[in-house]
Amino acid sequence: MVIKKIIKKIRGNKDLPTPVEVPDEEYIVIGEEKPAYILEDETETESEILEFEDKKKEEVKEIEEVVKVEKILPKLYVVRIKHPLDFENIKDRIPEYDVVIVNFEEVPFESIIKELNEFRDYMEVLNYRLGFVAEGVLLAYRDDVVLEKYVSNIADDAENV
Repeated sequence: MVIKKIIKKIRGNKDLPTPVEVPDEEYIVIGEEKPAYILEDETETESEILEFEDKKKEEVKEIEEVVKVEKILPKLYVVRIKHPLDFENIKDRIPEYDVVIVNFEEVPFESIIKELNEFRDYMEVLNYRLGFVAEGVLLAYRDDVVLEKYVSNIADDAENV
């Protein structure tokens, strides 16, 4: 028996596959079925068909004109680091976001230099750009995000309010 299986594996299956019979009752036709005959009341003239096609074209034009343009803002992730090991905890969530702001003001800078260098290397692998916004605040954003679009002048905004 084992020898027959080995020989079958070596030679392969030379017989054609046998089709599996499926009863017709298992299939259900979805959609509308066209009648096999045409009633006199249902006949359409060519002019009616052309008018119907023109109406469809007009509806499509109307639909094309009602397109809204909305700004898609980048996803923002703000983190406060209280311990040097927190850098390892936030690495899992970072790829989901476009902009990451890391606040490590509560931790002495000397104690997180090693973790900060590792974090910088990790972010460069993910194609993020890094920079310090303030002392103890790090900004990281993806290369494809243009931050200049989202920068506003606080003085101008205050005057408009």
